[in-house]
Amino acid sequence: MQKFILGNDNFGVGKIMYKIDNENSVINDLTIIGDQQLFEALSDDEQSEWNWALYPPKLYLREVPYQMRGDKIEISVTEETLDNYDIALYFMEHNDINGIFTIDENKGLVFEGTTYISGVEKKLKLEVKLDD
Repeated sequence: MQKFILGNDNFGVGKIMYKIDNENSVINDLTIIGDQQLFEALSDDEQSEWNWALYPPKLYLREVPYQMRGDKIEISVTEETLDNYDIALYFMEHNDINGIFTIDENKGLVFEGTTYISGVEKKLKLEVKLDD
């Protein structure tokens, strides 16, 4: 099951773009965008905490080096990583994230972590899962 969870809401997965340079061990671009229809359902609901948003959330990594750990890629996203590489959750503005990206041939891509969204006063769970 593909999912893009922010807080308690699943935005689903709409568009996925990726370019990975395995020869140089660099993720040139990995962009995951929430599903437009699920986003519209959440943002159109006056009771939703996302009723102010204009478009779905987008998680991205650009020009990020990686190392293989066994048969998977694992990238720890920390303040240091954010300072050195182009990684963020774009949801009306660029928001820092914290957590672990795992790309596994058998389990697909998983990000598990947290983020702060401007205007939302609490740390939010951020989880993205893409199955093969």
